[in-house]
Amino acid sequence: MGLLQSGRAEPFAQTSFGFSQEIIMLSVSYAAAAAAMLAAALYLFFRLRLFLTTTTMLIGSLLLIYGPAFLSYTLSSGELSFLIHRLSGSAGVPHPIFPIIQARVPDFDAVVIAMNFSVALMYIGIISGIEAVDRLFPKRITTMRTALTVWNAQALQGDIGAGYRVELIVILTLTLVMSYFSITENHLATIWNFLTITGNDDVARNAFRFNHGGSPDYLYRLMLGAVAPMFVIWGVLAGWSGRSWSLLLAASLLFIVTLIGKSETLSKAPPAFFLVQLMVAAFLTFTNRVTWRSALGAAGGVVLTLFAVTLLVMSSTQGTAALKFVYSRVFEVPNQALLEFFGTFPFIHPFMWGANIRPVATLMGQSFIPAFSIVAHTWYGTYDVTSNALFVADAWADFSYAGVIVWSLIAGAVCRSIDAIFLANGKTVAGVAVLGAAFFGVFTLLITALSTALTSGGLLLAPILAGLVLMATRYFGQRRPGSPVEHAVRNE
Repeated sequence: MGLLQSGRAEPFAQTSFGFSQEIIMLSVSYAAAAAAMLAAALYLFFRLRLFLTTTTMLIGSLLLIYGPAFLSYTLSSGELSFLIHRLSGSAGVPHPIFPIIQARVPDFDAVVIAMNFSVALMYIGIISGIEAVDRLFPKRITTMRTALTVWNAQALQGDIGAGYRVELIVILTLTLVMSYFSITENHLATIWNFLTITGNDDVARNAFRFNHGGSPDYLYRLMLGAVAPMFVIWGVLAGWSGRSWSLLLAASLLFIVTLIGKSETLSKAPPAFFLVQLMVAAFLTFTNRVTWRSALGAAGGVVLTLFAVTLLVMSSTQGTAALKFVYSRVFEVPNQALLEFFGTFPFIHPFMWGANIRPVATLMGQSFIPAFSIVAHTWYGTYDVTSNALFVADAWADFSYAGVIVWSLIAGAVCRSIDAIFLANGKTVAGVAVLGAAFFGVFTLLITALSTALTSGGLLLAPILAGLVLMATRYFGQRRPGSPVEHAVRNE
């Protein structure tokens, strides 16, 4: 009793009280994140329902990578291949980034608390953005929901007459421009030189990839990532449904040029996700309903694709090691990047307050250094390493919790708007092509800034271009008749 009343006991009591407060906040943050994930899952199942749309792809992929996997990552201190080790009955080791961050940021719990609350706010913001679109355009959303319900009973609708001519011109132009870049930049030679690196020398492959992988031209990268896959899908489906062999041939040439460009990055993800985009489009031509069987099949297809590309690109990674590598790249590396961002801002580097956006930085009179470069320099001592993370990481680096909320609202609203615009007419070639492009846009949203996902990822750019093509088609005559869904809604 006397000890508690003495001056010497007071600091101990204050320290103990502060420690208990932090433990409570840490527990509350985990509970908030878990509750938001549960709410998002219930929203996905019962409000959106399991139709394959841009919105369901967004929430579903977030729950897959930043759901339980996110919680287990921090709770296990980033244990490598956590789930694989638990299923095999073995124990892994914590990731070295945890002690590195703890050494630089003494209040490590504050980092985790901020990250947990931001993930919770992200789910709330995305759902709010979706609901805002639903409230602003109720008739369009009703039409879209009707279209989604009767999707499987519809035949694939394509454009006729002038529509094919417009699409053929666009695809041929895109093929010629991309071929020009591939030839002048010697893409085939780059791929061949990479594949002929002898032995299991991944160090040499990584060095070659760093120095020679990918085109330096931004316009080409934009076409390759955001535009070409959509028009490959569009051309194949429109050519097949309309028996236009010229359109099929043009789309096939664009497919070859695109696959060469994706492979020339010398990375695993671009060609793998291009093939997954084609799988998504093929799936949508038959059904838009996500059942447990189709989900397992799709997951298996994605894993096999990533596994095969990993074996091709990294010859020294075989068998179980390749499986662990794929697991780590999908579930652990994104969460590690997120942790690195939150460990940097604001504990080591202050919030950027807009300087992370190039035009804003110019107006502020500051030299533009992107947040991911600051993060890379903080933890790896170089600006050359790319440390991309979930879009809310960039939002956090710029504007703290306010950025997380606003960016999440925009992401949810954009995805819902894409669905409302392109899926209200039912199973159309344009709708399927846009959803195929949106898959890559959503994936980009999971690993980089919102602005990058909207442009380079094609989440906004691809739908805008699709809309322009449809407008040109209607302008040149041969407007497609109203869809069966529209007639059904009008008759009600």
